[in-house]
Formats: sequence, structure tokens, C-alpha cells
Amino acid sequence: MPPVPKTPSSRPRPLLVRPGARFRCAGDGLCCTDLHALGPMTRSEVRSMRALVPDSVMHHPDVDAPCMRPGGGGGCAQLRDGGCSVHARFGAQAKPSGCRRFPYGLVSTPLGGRVSTEHRCPCRTLGERPALDVVDAERSLLDSAGRLEVDEVAPRRIALTVERRVPFERYAQLESALLERVLAGDAPERALGAKPFPALHEGSWPVLAMQLLDMDDGSRGGVALGWFADALLALHAGYGPPKRERPWRDAFERGAKRSKQPASASAVFGDWLGDELWMMRWLSWDCTFDVARAELSTRANAARWVAARLQRQGVRADQAAAEAVMMAELAACSEHWGDVVDKIANDPSPASALE
Repeated sequence: MPPVPKTPSSRPRPLLVRPGARFRCAGDGLCCTDLHALGPMTRSEVRSMRALVPDSVMHHPDVDAPCMRPGGGGGCAQLRDGGCSVHARFGAQAKPSGCRRFPYGLVSTPLGGRVSTEHRCPCRTLGERPALDVVDAERSLLDSAGRLEVDEVAPRRIALTVERRVPFERYAQLESALLERVLAGDAPERALGAKPFPALHEGSWPVLAMQLLDMDDGSRGGVALGWFADALLALHAGYGPPKRERPWRDAFERGAKRSKQPASASAVFGDWLGDELWMMRWLSWDCTFDVARAELSTRANAARWVAARLQRQGVRADQAAAEAVMMAELAACSEHWGDVVDKIANDPSPASALE
């Protein structure tokens, strides 16, 4: 193998798009609902939004910051006729940064800025979509001063395990092989080289799942976490789940109607796993990459269980996979999941060695 060239510390440019990433907003509207906290917002954004709709901002306890207030039906108070009234009147740059950025994210690495996308959106997971437009992404990722806003910074050396660190360039080579396998539709545990439900140094998977169930507060987000917890319990403890509503099914049904040539469930899952690797979500958990692979294998396993259950209820395969991906991604964003990752034992390593 030729020597790996040396590069400077992490930087946000050039902007790098994951091979095969596809996205275009079709206005399905899920991102403008209580799927997540609609914020946090800066003081100037709060003033601007309150000037348009006085009661449109609230203090969100989960993020301890101002956020847009969900209106009727769980949608943002600024929604009008199914669309964002701020965008319609003043353009995309007038929206709060969290709204303007979604579903984009940016990871600064020694090779440039990785443009990532969240999959809690049928516009990202369903229907015919063009290749991700880096110009559109850049517009969304700029702050009010015209600078790229970075979500995470990748270190110069990556911890593959507790005992092995490699230069980022070598990590990118190893990761590329994983990306190739997940995008080809290989089973997640085989593609990632990690079995689901790794050993824990504290607690157990059923107990952790029950803690997620305790977060079901009756909101649609709580119901989605309930689905994900059901999957963990069913797969690890043979639990028989109760019947649950499908949160945000209306947005996913709109997305499915746009699809003239539905994708396979494995394609939806592969695309999501590819972005999970590309965005390096695990950096925020401060864990090693072998733990990250075991964590992702576990969430993927749970998502496939959810999708299979939805299909048995008559939901089309690609839509079932997209709804399951939304639930698995929402679980990773919950305040509890970082604690779950922290309990995964890393001695011995929970994943196979990368060569």
C-alpha cells in the first residue's frame, strides 16, 4: 500500500459529499413538527420570530433553550397552508438556523468538511431524489456571518479500539470498505463487523430498553421511542409488544405517494447506515470506533424488526424501512442513548478487527 500523505488539522473545506447520497426537499413537512425540538434559537432569532407571531417561541425543557412552539397538530406555529410562512415571505435565510440547516450537518475532518444528512425526514428517505447538491448544502450550513457552522470536529488520529489509534487518512480507507458493504445491502452485522447487543459492563439491554419506554410521555416522539424499545425487548428478551400508533405516518404516506419506483427496504437501510458512518455521530459520544460499530449494528437490528412489524401491518416495504429508520435515529438523538453507548464493554473489543 502506498504511504498515506500527511494533511493539516481538521478543516471544514473542501465540502465532501458521501458517495451515493441523494436529497431534495419535497415539502413533506416532518421537519416542521414536534419530531424534534425546533431549536435551539439565538436571541436575535427569538426576536425575529416573535415579531411575526408573538407566541411562536417557547422555552424547551429538554434543550434548556428557546425553541419554536409546536402549534395545532404538532406543527410549528409559523406553518401556514402546509408550508413555512417565514420561508414563503422572506426566504430560507430568514429562518432560524436549526430550521435552515435541517437535514444537513457538517463534520470537520483533516480531509475536509463532511456534509451529512439526517434521515428523520421522508424527503431524505423516500421517492426519487437527485444527487445531494453541495451548493444547496453550503447555503444551509452557513451562519449569519457567512461562515460554515461545524457540528463535530474529527481528531487527527482515530481510536479504532482502546488499544489502536490510526491517522484519519487510514481510518477513511478502512471506513470506505465498510461504506461499500452497507451501500451494497449487506446485513448490518456482517457489513459493520459487529454483532448487535454487545456485552455491557453495567446493566442489561432489557433494563436499558425499559428506561426508553419510561420516556414515552404520550407525545409522538415518545411513541416512536416506544417502538424502538419494543424492538430491543423483543429481540433480546422475547417480549410481546403492545399495539402502537405510527407517529408521523401522514408525512411518510405523502413521501410514499411521491415514489414512482419504490426502493427496496435494504436500499433504504443501506443509505441510512452509510450516512451514519459518514456523519461520525459516535464522536459526540466520545467512544471508540469498535463500540460505535456495535452500537450501530444494534440500532440497525432494531430498525429491521420495526420495519418487519410494519410490513406485517400492510405498510409498503420502503415506507416501513423509512419509518423504522426515523425511530432508530430518533433514539440515537435522545438524551438517554449516550448513556447506553457508555455502558458497552470495550474489553474485549465488541467488533471484529479492521485490516
